[in-house]
Amino acid sequence: MQKNELHLTHGTISYHQYGNGPHLWLAFHGFAQDGSVFAALAPYLPKDVCLIALDLPWHGASTWEKDCFSLSDIQEAIDLLLAEKQQLRYSALGFSFGARLCLALAQVEAPRWEHLVLLAPDGLPRRGWYAFFDHLPLVLKKQVVRWFDRSELLLKWANKLYEWKWLDAFSVKFVRQHLQTEATRKRLKGIWLSAAAFPTLQSSCSLLSAKPDRTVQLITGERDAVIPPASFAHLAQRIPQLQWTSIAEAGHDLFHAAVLPQWASGLFKDSHADTHPE
Repeated sequence: MQKNELHLTHGTISYHQYGNGPHLWLAFHGFAQDGSVFAALAPYLPKDVCLIALDLPWHGASTWEKDCFSLSDIQEAIDLLLAEKQQLRYSALGFSFGARLCLALAQVEAPRWEHLVLLAPDGLPRRGWYAFFDHLPLVLKKQVVRWFDRSELLLKWANKLYEWKWLDAFSVKFVRQHLQTEATRKRLKGIWLSAAAFPTLQSSCSLLSAKPDRTVQLITGERDAVIPPASFAHLAQRIPQLQWTSIAEAGHDLFHAAVLPQWASGLFKDSHADTHPE
């Protein structure tokens, strides 16, 4: 395993490399993770695959100067990697927020994709407080993030809302975890503001559905407590060529040791069978 850096206009993106084959895969991790989560896939890599997992801004060893990132920033990183590996095309793999990022990138990157794999994608239709805050306009989000540094007050409010049963246990835990330090608050601000500028899910799905030759895989857990499983059906309705695998007894953590072999063992073999027959 190698660890390297990409020097971009607005910061430095660290990445992890697994394998050295000619088939390039770029992987995007979930919120509050880093690219090392994809090390679990290393034992499943065929010899002809090179898997590169980026540390998104404010995650892992990456450093970022601005208070948000844009799709053009991620494109800049992708361009550098393709040039370095002397490749014109690649396959994209995203988990949770990383899968949401992949769907957003479809607007600009789909022509260069061989395959797209979405693992328990975030950003799908849902209800409750998450949906309310997630869909706030960017101008309002910028006002809300000013309160993030008043974490003690926000935690008091969250606890009170939980006592009144207006806030669920998962949301309270999320607030406590991601407002506790300056670094976690900065990370939450950055990801929340960045996602506000992503293209709509509907536009991304429309673009993918217009490219029936583009393989799209969706892998989810039937007991996902983070993303309501019913939300995944939205993608199946919007993208006709979607290949959906729902794993029984699996939750949101598809990298759990008991779950990983159920989807990772055939991931790269199956995806390459379409465009690179032996």
